Amino acid sequence: MFHSLSDHCKGFEISVQAFRRGKERDELDDGPRRFDIIVNISRGASSESGKSEMFGVPEQEPFNSPIDATRVGIEYAWAIIDKKVEGESVDEL
Repeated sequence: MFHSLSDHCKGFEISVQAFRRGKERDELDDGPRRFDIIVNISRGASSESGKSEMFGVPEQEPFNSPIDATRVGIEYAWAIIDKKVEGESVDEL
């Protein structure tokens, strides 16, 4: 199961997908879950240039909901755009 969300920042379009991992044996059925979060950043509307870059969000603590996971993805994308994440850049877009 995954949750998708999009946003805009400084002329970039941001798309986030949060994929919920399967429940571990020792986890409660309704407890927090880990998510794999993927961020896709493109310049302007996705149909304009066709160039985009995909980034994986580093491992996070478990989240109570997919909305919390996608929110972290949006914040990570903003940090990349603002050049606050070492080794990640959208300068080529």
